[in-house]
Amino acid sequence: MAADEQQLLFSRLLASRYLILVCRLVLAATFLVSSLGKMADIEHYSVAMVYNFEILPRPLALAFGWTLPFIELACALGLLMGVLTRLSSLGVALLSASFLMAKVIVLSRGVDIECGCFGAVATTMASWSIYLDPIVLILTLAVLVSPGSSRHWVSLGSKLPQDWKRRLNWIW
Repeated sequence: MAADEQQLLFSRLLASRYLILVCRLVLAATFLVSSLGKMADIEHYSVAMVYNFEILPRPLALAFGWTLPFIELACALGLLMGVLTRLSSLGVALLSASFLMAKVIVLSRGVDIECGCFGAVATTMASWSIYLDPIVLILTLAVLVSPGSSRHWVSLGSKLPQDWKRRLNWIW
């Protein structure tokens, strides 16, 4: 397949409203379940899990552990409703990249710990959940770079006036 044909195929995929909607919904569901699972007991399922990775100093681990479920919830709701989809997908991409790096660090130490990815909903080990992060990154990048007509199909984002869409293009 020639480079031009690959680029055309890639552009068509990103313009596919159905594909981008599926990406948004999968990401939204994943991070909604993850955030609500952590909110069942934030200290146990989020703060303690972040601290157990022994990567961040205690004050940063506490702050990150307490804010993580709320950041995940905000990103999930943005993707679910099609509001601030670029900002939400960027947030999910940054979270997934940080989760991936943390798991690589922990596993390179020869330790396999519970990552707390889904909180009270499911027990997941870092050695297993590390394979989810690249998939999440690919889905978020697809949403992030897709055209607005694909990102906002079947969403509240489609209700925004055209002038506001133009102004908020980089985050909307």
